[in-house]
Amino acid sequence: MKRKLILATLLIVFTALTAFGQKVEDVNIKKLGPANLNYRKEAKRIMIADFQVNYQTALNLEDEKKGGKMWRGGIKGDAKASLTVVLDGLNPDDLQTLTDQLYAEYVADLKAQGFEIAPIEELWENKAYEKNREDRWELKAGSGPEQGKEFGVILTRPSIQKFVVAQRTVDKENGSPLSKLADYETSTENKVINQKTDYIFNKVVLEVIVFENSQSELSRTLNRHAGSAQVNAETTFKISEASTNRFGMGTFMAKGGVEVADVMERQKFEAGQNADTDKRGTDMGVLRVWRVENREDANFATVKCDPALYLKGAELGVDAFLKSTVQAMADKAN
Repeated sequence: MKRKLILATLLIVFTALTAFGQKVEDVNIKKLGPANLNYRKEAKRIMIADFQVNYQTALNLEDEKKGGKMWRGGIKGDAKASLTVVLDGLNPDDLQTLTDQLYAEYVADLKAQGFEIAPIEELWENKAYEKNREDRWELKAGSGPEQGKEFGVILTRPSIQKFVVAQRTVDKENGSPLSKLADYETSTENKVINQKTDYIFNKVVLEVIVFENSQSELSRTLNRHAGSAQVNAETTFKISEASTNRFGMGTFMAKGGVEVADVMERQKFEAGQNADTDKRGTDMGVLRVWRVENREDANFATVKCDPALYLKGAELGVDAFLKSTVQAMADKAN
């Protein structure tokens, strides 16, 4: 019994020490918006319209080089390469719990900076959302992990607060793609921002990524000239540069993202295919026939992760991003 207790204690200590080794790299915040933007004339109230965390759990990359006639004679077949990497070991419910925690800490940080959180109902009643509101918008809290807008992404919103969320049925209007939905959301939000309100419109979008495309543009160009298809990916752990914290007309982001060390083991993956070629053809008497095959290389890989390290890394990275963006905004408000 004592031996089991000692082993359990050592395991806890080891896990704690491993998590303690995680660290956040430098956060370089940049602002998009008017050069002279400040919030000193704005009310000290923040309207959190949306707060979403997108957790990447898979990545799919594809490359294809079409064949055809060759410059010095002959033909070349199509070459295609595809790569899918999937993260294994996470419980989606843990991601929802983490999102609730991150939101609570974010609200506490805003209040510590002297801001009041405006009730979401004030935004819901804004005239910008009046047209076909019941068909286009929802006032809802997070209800658990959802499928994100991209392959392999789990989207979560805090379950402890409601937000104004565009219904995905909007993207079906006039046969529009999902990108049209994003444009619709942005245009409506801009209408709110351009109004005179007694709050600062705020929207938080966070992207936690574990895989990234590691092929350089030079490599891609050389492969194209060689007639081959190639895709490369590698593990990482960061709050992507695509993450944004928008306050009114200003959008704050981290240049290069926010990387957290010692979360994922560094691994690289690739798939590549050279095109089949026939330079001479076959003499069939009155005709010369060329024959080539279309070739494809498909690679699939599963990457194990330590859930405790992942969750702690996500907490550290998101916290660093949010605190830095809130501070950058507060510096322009005080």
